[in-house]
Amino acid sequence: MKVTFLAILVALQTSRITVDAQVQYGDRWNYDETIQRDDGFTDYGPSDWEDISCDESSREGLDECIAYIDKWHEGEGWRIERNYCRSCPEDSPGSCGRHRNSPINLQRNRGLGYWGKTEENNGSPGANADPLAKECIDVHWMKYEDAFCPLDQMIEKDAFTIERHALRVNMPIIVDDSDTVEMDCIIQGKGRRFGRIDFSKGFSQWWFLSHIDIHATSEHTQEGKRYDAELQMHHFYSVPSSVSGVDNEVATVGMFMQVYDNVPPYRDLDKILCLWRRKEYETRLACGLDPVEQNYPGCFPYQKDRKLRKTTKTSNKRFSNVMDLYHAQHKLEQQLAMGMNVSSIPKLRMDPENWGPAEMDEEGWAKFIAEQSAMFKADDELWALLHKEFNDTAKAHEEYHVRGRRLMGGDELQWFNYWPMLGVRTEYYYRYSGTQTTPPCYGEFDSSSRKGTNHWRFLKDPIRIHQRQLDEMRRLLRERIAPPDDPVMACKPDTAAKVDGDVVSTARPLQYEHESHFMVFCECKDWPSKWPEDREWCRIDDVYERFYDTPYSFRTNGF
Repeated sequence: MKVTFLAILVALQTSRITVDAQVQYGDRWNYDETIQRDDGFTDYGPSDWEDISCDESSREGLDECIAYIDKWHEGEGWRIERNYCRSCPEDSPGSCGRHRNSPINLQRNRGLGYWGKTEENNGSPGANADPLAKECIDVHWMKYEDAFCPLDQMIEKDAFTIERHALRVNMPIIVDDSDTVEMDCIIQGKGRRFGRIDFSKGFSQWWFLSHIDIHATSEHTQEGKRYDAELQMHHFYSVPSSVSGVDNEVATVGMFMQVYDNVPPYRDLDKILCLWRRKEYETRLACGLDPVEQNYPGCFPYQKDRKLRKTTKTSNKRFSNVMDLYHAQHKLEQQLAMGMNVSSIPKLRMDPENWGPAEMDEEGWAKFIAEQSAMFKADDELWALLHKEFNDTAKAHEEYHVRGRRLMGGDELQWFNYWPMLGVRTEYYYRYSGTQTTPPCYGEFDSSSRKGTNHWRFLKDPIRIHQRQLDEMRRLLRERIAPPDDPVMACKPDTAAKVDGDVVSTARPLQYEHESHFMVFCECKDWPSKWPEDREWCRIDDVYERFYDTPYSFRTNGF
């Protein structure tokens, strides 16, 4: 049974939301098992995500649907056409037929065979090529440039949020009265520009950054290894098309995060942890709850008798995030009263700066990357010194913020929206055609074309982080409190995570790989990296040793 949107609005006027169990608009999802709630809502487990049903025919219907956390308003004329969440678990190959569901296990053998191509064999794989080897057609690295969105504006626009499924950084956007989407940040004299990245082969324009999610544990695996966390940088592509009018596509740049005992805490991650802790404090304050008791090195120590120096405006709306149903109700009632067409689809307004050429040439980028590499090396040396001096990881962590840059002090770490691309310290990646890993799992599974998929680029090396950073990310997800305007669980503990003691999982189960994923591995043979660490790794002549024995650009014994 489908209930009209107007009927939902009538229901919302009551003191509490009462929804028939068959109505799907308010359904949600989790990473454990399907739960039929007493209030009529259903929290679907991963094996049942394909049963989530929403009104996908209009923007208002999508906004009403809590389950579709990534509704992709940014693309011009964008509309989600259906739920693509087909459950194709790793242990049941063949049960789904042709599909492209994500996440999958990333495998290096896709690069075995083409590394030895010669003119003598007309560029074909050699006799020792792996049967699953595929050529990487990419010919250059992913060049990325910052958004015109300073940190103070991102904080004001409530860009750092703790979602049920992930820790998130949003690129603030607004939808005005004419249903036009645009960037809600500006640098005077420069304009409004999304963060942007340049993919090789097949795309003539920039991809634009929508939001960043961190999941714990990792959703993808590499050669069967599951990592401590996974960071996903979600992008959209919206350019004129002679065939469809507008060409809208979705892409995700992914990278693993892994704890290592001999590395310092990643400063940029610490900075964002402080901002997520700030959001946690604001939510608990608005709900009348005490602050959390745990402090975190480098962060402002929120206490019961301390007020925020600046409180984020709770009226800000983030259309790439969970919609406020009551706001949607008020706006739709006004539109209906005025006889407006409420099924309109937003247009996209992009300042010319978004389409301009790259700011730095190759020489400038090489210099910038060399400087970043030197800074990371200095951090590694400082950490080794402190760890030896204190022989205590926690104390060394605290002192690291004193002798390095203070995250909340005057010598503050400069903000850069593409900070994960620096922390991973490599240019080489897997690429494949897949889906989103959250409902509606956008991505075609029944077409031979790669158009309409989620275009994945997944970096080969993990970002190295500190155990304390992983513990804090897990805690923020585990102890999440829903904000006061949440339509289902306002001011109550509410996480989609599967929790087992201190271990937290916000990872969709692994899906089996199909040939339609078109997975390839792009590495040294395809272009020379600007990172010194990559260049050193590429000097390993034996490809099997490079792929499997020392698989990262920092030296390890296997994965």
